[in-house]
Amino acid sequence: MDSVNLVIHTDADMERPLGAAAAVLTWLAWLTICPALGFPTLGTAAMVNRALFGVINPNFWVGWVILVAALIVAIAVFIILERVHLLRAHIRSGVIYGAALWLFAGVVIMPILGFIEKPSPVPPSSDPMQATVMMHSLGPLASLAALIAWVLFGAILGATESAHQQRNTLLAGVPAR
Repeated sequence: MDSVNLVIHTDADMERPLGAAAAVLTWLAWLTICPALGFPTLGTAAMVNRALFGVINPNFWVGWVILVAALIVAIAVFIILERVHLLRAHIRSGVIYGAALWLFAGVVIMPILGFIEKPSPVPPSSDPMQATVMMHSLGPLASLAALIAWVLFGAILGATESAHQQRNTLLAGVPAR
C-alpha cells in the first residue's frame, strides 16, 4: 500500500509543472495557429528583440528566452497568489487572471516596448508590427487573438491548481497505513 501512496504523491508532484508547461505551450500554440484562422500574426518574441536589440528576426533566441521567462513569472505569481489565499484556484479565477494578464500586457508592457523600441528604417505605415497599446496598429483582431491566448493560459493554470488542491484535500483525508 505504501508504494501506491508513493505513486499518488509522485503524480501529484508532477501535476503542477506539467500544468504550467501545458499553459505555456497552449499560449505559444494559439499564437502560432491563429493566423491560419484569420487573425494577424503576433510576433511577440520578434517585438521583444526589436525593442531591445533593434533586430527583427523572430528566430533570435534572446527574445524567446525573455518571453518564456515572463510566462514562468506569470505562473509563479498565480501560485503565490493562491498560496497566500488572495486567489482561490479554479478555472474561473484562472480565466480572470488570464484576462488581467492580457490587460497588463496590452496596456503596460506593449507601450513600454514601443517606447524603448529603436526607430524602424521602414515607415510605420508599411510596418504594422509596432509595439503599441493593445496592438492597435494590427487592428482589433490582434487584441482578440492575444485575449484568447491569455484566457487559455489562465484557464489551464486555474484548472491545474484546482485539481492539485482537490488531490491534496483527498490525500489529507486518507489515513496512512
